[in-house]
Amino acid sequence: MDKISNFLLPIAEKLSKNRYLSAIRDGYIAIMPLVITASLFTLINSVLIGEGNYLEQWFGTPFSDFSQLGSVISSASMSIMTVLLVFTTAKALASQYKMDTSIAGATALVCFLCLTPFVADATLGEYVTTYYLGAAAMFTGFISALVSVELFRFLMGFKALIIKMPDSVPTGIARSLNSIVPVALTVIIFGIARIITDALGAPLNDLIFNWIQTPFTNIVSSPIGLVVIYALYMLIWGFGIHSAYIFNPILEPIYLASLTANVQAISSGVEPAAIITKPFLDSVAFMGGAGNMLALVLAIFIVSRREDYRTIAKLGFVPALFNISEPLMFGLPVVMNPILIIPMIVSTLVGLGIGSLATSIGVMAYTYVQTPWTTPPVLSAFLATGGDVLSGIVALVILVLSIVIYIPFVKVMNNTKEETSEE
Repeated sequence: MDKISNFLLPIAEKLSKNRYLSAIRDGYIAIMPLVITASLFTLINSVLIGEGNYLEQWFGTPFSDFSQLGSVISSASMSIMTVLLVFTTAKALASQYKMDTSIAGATALVCFLCLTPFVADATLGEYVTTYYLGAAAMFTGFISALVSVELFRFLMGFKALIIKMPDSVPTGIARSLNSIVPVALTVIIFGIARIITDALGAPLNDLIFNWIQTPFTNIVSSPIGLVVIYALYMLIWGFGIHSAYIFNPILEPIYLASLTANVQAISSGVEPAAIITKPFLDSVAFMGGAGNMLALVLAIFIVSRREDYRTIAKLGFVPALFNISEPLMFGLPVVMNPILIIPMIVSTLVGLGIGSLATSIGVMAYTYVQTPWTTPPVLSAFLATGGDVLSGIVALVILVLSIVIYIPFVKVMNNTKEETSEE
């Protein structure tokens, strides 16, 4: 275990402190309230409002006219998700460098649009399809945000490119004018990149989507990819490193794109296709937080004879009910505990396997509602699938199986206590 720790911890620590991953994470977190709001309105439109839905069953009228509100909110957020992410990610990275975040964010957005195909129409004029502003453009957006900020910062380092203003000019105006040349050069570089990719016969968005985003999505959503990623995710947690800071900036944008595709499918009346989304993972693999800590708490209540364990479990029950795992992780502790790390990994993989299988055969519905991560287990599966009762039952079965997985290991901890006392 020490050898694994010595190998993994330095890598994990470097990744957790990587400024680019931090910027992507912070940019993603900044738009989450909008994503959750849009998802909830999609839930309302697909479950409550409309023909055959609950309001028609209860009151005899579908209230279809109210669906326009949800459609407007969903389109205004989910359909331009990458536009939002470009600005928030660039702003987060610029903040780390103590740069003007507004100028950096606006520049990044223009750079992204330089790479985005505009369509000219005799009737409609010039426009951009939301395909190039939504989930399909996410990797292009992140690249635009990170590269544009780095270019802007690099060019601002040349004094010859800075327009010096008299002291009498207000600070805000002077700061804006000082950056004219670096901003212009940054945008020009992206414009040239667009011309080059057009000469290759495809927009850069398409090249990145086909060569990078799609293959990467397929890898992290594949059975082997999920096993490797989440076994490593829990193993690193077991060594006391908060894995979310390492993996989430990489994985959550991918799963957000999958969620967006499901939302658009539901809104269009089409069957969703993406199984692995963020609310799916929260519903089947993070019950009580990382490592299914709610299952561990309940296993302790059932079989543990150790008063220290039972006391900590009582303290950690309510946080675990809202998916906060830290009191159990560091209180028992689970971290650096080879006995409890094993069921933590196994229960996570079992939950992912059962949830994926249940969704693929139609027992569990596809997730398309981004529920808050603090939504209690089982309820989160019910809400994330648009109020599907069977999905809640599947989540309950996974929770019970996770408890069963933890019980033998909790008993081992009991025996360890007894052996220690005899010695």
